[in-house]
Amino acid sequence: MRFATLAAGLAALVVLGCAPETVGPRTGDPARLRLASASPDAGTLDLLVNGRTVAQGVGRTAASEPVAIESGSATAEVHASGASAALVRLPVTLDAGKSYTLLVAGPRAALTATMSVDTGGSAPPSLPPPPIPVDSGSSTPNPGLGDVVRFRLMHAAPHAPALDPYLLPAGMPLDTLPTLQPFVYGGLILTADLIRRPGHYVVKFTDAGTTRVVLQSDDIEAAADELITVVLGEDADQSLRVDVIRE
Repeated sequence: MRFATLAAGLAALVVLGCAPETVGPRTGDPARLRLASASPDAGTLDLLVNGRTVAQGVGRTAASEPVAIESGSATAEVHASGASAALVRLPVTLDAGKSYTLLVAGPRAALTATMSVDTGGSAPPSLPPPPIPVDSGSSTPNPGLGDVVRFRLMHAAPHAPALDPYLLPAGMPLDTLPTLQPFVYGGLILTADLIRRPGHYVVKFTDAGTTRVVLQSDDIEAAADELITVVLGEDADQSLRVDVIRE
């Protein structure tokens, strides 16, 4: 499989740091940026913003800590760690006060990049109903809003057929409707984080409009307060793969 070259609309930048640092002059509220990698063979990656290294050593299925960076227009470059040549070079525009993730995926020779606006929102998250009735005699309390997991589903497979994603408790049948629609490559997929109770989950992908499962993730053990990004990606032969990034 071969990944297509970066589409002009799929662009962002990201930085790694233990403490927030603003890149460029502070003219207003900064944006917040981070880098995540689901590439199977790119190794560790660095990110440069306007020629300055702002993220280093981001490995496969890893994400950098979000840091503050000047809002506005800039140029981002993704390099193999320590290398001078850019694997990806792209112009970016970031809005003040917003937080972004740049996900790189695909083989090193043909990386793709997809930008998503990180979500969370000011409203308290709402939990879906439990998959089975709660035993009234159970001594385990219902989890509060602090005892939740956040999921994100991202499409990074440009050659994939039309698919529907389902985020399900492990062992449960498919829901009546897919978790997200439409689920398309390179789009700003997320309108909100998917809030779930801690437990074991699986993400299944079906042919669009059907219940025929094409592929699925391994069992995902999700603990309270985790942010888990499940990425639909491709290998070099265009076969589909599923990667899980924990943050």
